[in-house]
Amino acid sequence: TTTAVSTVTVADTTTPIASAQNITVYLDGSGNASITASDIDNGSTDNCSSVSLSASKTTFTCSDVGANTVTLTSTDASSNSSTATSTVTVVDSTSPTAAAQNITVYLNSAGNASITASDINNGSTDNCGTPSLSASKTAFTCADIGANTVTLTVTDGSSNAATAVSSVTVADTTAPSAIAQNITVYLDGSGNTSITASDIDNGSTDNCGTPSLSASKTAFTCTDVGANTVTLTVTDGSSNTTTAVSTVTVADTITPIASAQNITVYLDGSGNASITASDIDNGSTDNCSSVSLSASKTA
Repeated sequence: TTTAVSTVTVADTTTPIASAQNITVYLDGSGNASITASDIDNGSTDNCSSVSLSASKTTFTCSDVGANTVTLTSTDASSNSSTATSTVTVVDSTSPTAAAQNITVYLNSAGNASITASDINNGSTDNCGTPSLSASKTAFTCADIGANTVTLTVTDGSSNAATAVSSVTVADTTAPSAIAQNITVYLDGSGNTSITASDIDNGSTDNCGTPSLSASKTAFTCTDVGANTVTLTVTDGSSNTTTAVSTVTVADTITPIASAQNITVYLDGSGNASITASDIDNGSTDNCSSVSLSASKTA
């Protein structure tokens, strides 16, 4: 017998069976996410051994939010390879960071003020870019004077939202418009008269409703007969004030009360007699002063 030696080369040309699965990944607070090939593998196999795996994309950012096609490559020890496709859905579920600040706004001459959400924003941020802003109240009137709670809502591109609270103080610093008019008043029988601030007001107004009125002088007597300067002060609900000047002319139109008495006089040796007006006066009076007297016949 004789023998001969043969070399039998065994080759593995069978490709692995690549199997991929769809997955969802979530961005972190920095807007990043990562996977490994094993994460999308769904039990890839080979006829001879375990397989090595690789993925066409393993890192994701905010720009990848949504569905991403990732290829899984399965390779055996003989360098046979096959691929399968996975859909990697990237989700941003991180809410923005909402930061609000307190502000003061001032009513205009019409009694209005407005803000934007940016006015109360204090640097709100999101892991995926610049969020949108909205405010629960942006228009203010006289009815809102004082502190107002306004909610700032911060929303990112994935509809995640966060809120923060701001105190918006509404202030009215607009002074009223003071308008005064000149008037004439008349003393009564006792020598007195009075006015109210409304008497010298000529339509004073304010941007926030009806202001209150006061006058520097409201009572007058005989000593005030003639022109008197009176200051009208107009004050609104926020203690803003304005003044205007009125001339109040005090007039005495009350006639004196004349009272006469009967008297008897005697002629002298020359056949003459005389009197004064005081002789026939019986206590004539006036509301403002003593009276001067005269008689139609004295001799």
